[in-house]
Amino acid sequence: MGFKEAFTRQGDGENLLFDDDAFIYFAISILTLVILPLVYSVIKPLFSTYVLGENKRKFARVPKSTNDQQNLQMAKQELRLKWLTTGYVFKIIILVALLLLLNASIQSLPNTEKIKGFDPYEILEIDPSATEQEIRKAYRKISLKLHPDKNPDDPQANQKFILLTKAYECLTDEDKKSLCMKYGNPDGQQSLSVGIAMPSFLLKKENRAAFLAVIFLLLLVVVPIIVLYELRSIGKYDQNGIMLSNQEKFERGLEENLLIKKGVELSSSSDELCRLRVKSEQQNIALEKLVNELKDEAELRKIQKFEITEALESSKKQKKKRRVTISIAMILIYAHLFGKPIPESLQSMYRSTIKIIPKLVNSMVRLAFEFSMKYKVIQWRQRGRFQTKFMGARCINNILQFSQCIVQGIYETDNPINQIEFFATKAKDYIKKGKMPIFQELVQKQVDQRVLPNWVPEEFKEEIMNEINMFPQLEIKHEVTVDDESIVEQCNEDIFSIKITLTRLNTPEGQDIPFAHSNKFTYVKEEGWHVLITFQNEVFYYAQLNGASRVQSTEFKFQPKMYFGDVVEFEFILFVISDCYRGLDAELPIKFKAKKANQINRAVEYHKEDQELDKSLPFIQSMLFPMQNKVEDSDSEDEDQSKKEDE
Repeated sequence: MGFKEAFTRQGDGENLLFDDDAFIYFAISILTLVILPLVYSVIKPLFSTYVLGENKRKFARVPKSTNDQQNLQMAKQELRLKWLTTGYVFKIIILVALLLLLNASIQSLPNTEKIKGFDPYEILEIDPSATEQEIRKAYRKISLKLHPDKNPDDPQANQKFILLTKAYECLTDEDKKSLCMKYGNPDGQQSLSVGIAMPSFLLKKENRAAFLAVIFLLLLVVVPIIVLYELRSIGKYDQNGIMLSNQEKFERGLEENLLIKKGVELSSSSDELCRLRVKSEQQNIALEKLVNELKDEAELRKIQKFEITEALESSKKQKKKRRVTISIAMILIYAHLFGKPIPESLQSMYRSTIKIIPKLVNSMVRLAFEFSMKYKVIQWRQRGRFQTKFMGARCINNILQFSQCIVQGIYETDNPINQIEFFATKAKDYIKKGKMPIFQELVQKQVDQRVLPNWVPEEFKEEIMNEINMFPQLEIKHEVTVDDESIVEQCNEDIFSIKITLTRLNTPEGQDIPFAHSNKFTYVKEEGWHVLITFQNEVFYYAQLNGASRVQSTEFKFQPKMYFGDVVEFEFILFVISDCYRGLDAELPIKFKAKKANQINRAVEYHKEDQELDKSLPFIQSMLFPMQNKVEDSDSEDEDQSKKEDE
């Protein structure tokens, strides 16, 4: 069959020669390429979680307290159920379907005999040593069996009979036998035959419409939907996993004098917490009961303009539609801050709400720092006029204090000592006329120097001391250096480095630090320390340090003249703020001086090798000078020759 005949089939007017066997091999190749990465994506989360995963390693760092152990068990349970998400189950269903399809394709592979070369002896079922008489006898026997007239129901009968005839001719005709030995076919050298790796059933007219419908469905519906879904996912979340759509809300709500009250409002208004929904009447009843308790608690704490009342009215209006407003999240947050017990029907919503707030806080802090660095003063148009506000270190500090309250489950006016369970729950039965100890002093002192008040019963002292050891005893060091160590006098045009190092003294060397300790938080959380460096109340450096390392550091390089102009005396304020603990924040001064460049006479010292290089000629000149010398020598020789001739 020639090249043209391969693409135009005479008789039925069909275009293109479809090849079933090639399609099977092509389908197996494509299915393998799709299945392998899909198998990897299915196995990877399970393998990383239960065998070598980071989660398995980090869960070993949780301290051994009652609440932390409960959080650990819940976190592990959530991790075990993580693969049961809708997307993961759908991925498994697709993988099983593709594996079944791959198995069916392998089962339908063509027989190896079909792929073998033309072997006339095998076709006639005789030995290569057979005589001419035996060849004719075998041909007659098999031809009677394979003749198309005797096999009307076999569509391949005609092809089998033609193949049998060619095998007989190959063994009885010397010319055809020589062609078969040379080219592997009694017809001699064959022309190129080109086909398409598609199943032959597409040749049938009744299948064309269905095939085109499937193609158009894939190209015009399925593929665009997948692309649009991926495009929507790209850039939808920030580095903390929080929706970027929250930025506008945070930008308008953040301010320099941010209060805990404002933190509750901003968190509950986020897109993640706005989606909370009341699913049963039991939850509605539990919320109303919880709201009444919070209103009474707010009166005792003398909190003015308590938002819970408005949240209750809003939730009642939406009761029939079974939707909730931001007031539901606000109720749960205030219940957590006031230490109120959460009804069982609200536990799921409560845990998901409190768990996500530290991530929301990190996004707020990052946004506040970016705006303080870029704009200093934020300005926007509202109700026909421009509103302006300044965002600096105090704004970030207040946001992080809100995170501290959430992690420890205490309100902003509560004593930080309430982070220790005994003082939060049992101290009121024993304190009488005594005083509460200062939390920061207890934590930062050496173990042998810690002294509890006399009114604390002896039976609780060991338990209290063990819990105090779970809080970090932090050592903060800072160092100001210049990149060039040979510089004696520093000027404001040099490159300065400020390095801040945090060390957990109560964590043994070589060991990972534990998770943040809390008696009220609903999930495990790593300790996070936020480093701010300010100058004249403006933030010009921010870094977040978290992880398992006992010693952590951050370094900032800058040129004073580029940042501060001709200032020569610098007094920075270093803030080290925790997002987990109340009362352990630090504020330290960083002072240094740098003269102006015109006030320093720096002698330029050259290395000996540099001096030798200065004396030597550059490469271009060294190449030109020898030629110039040659020209001068030739000119002098010509002059001498001319003088001799004149003489």
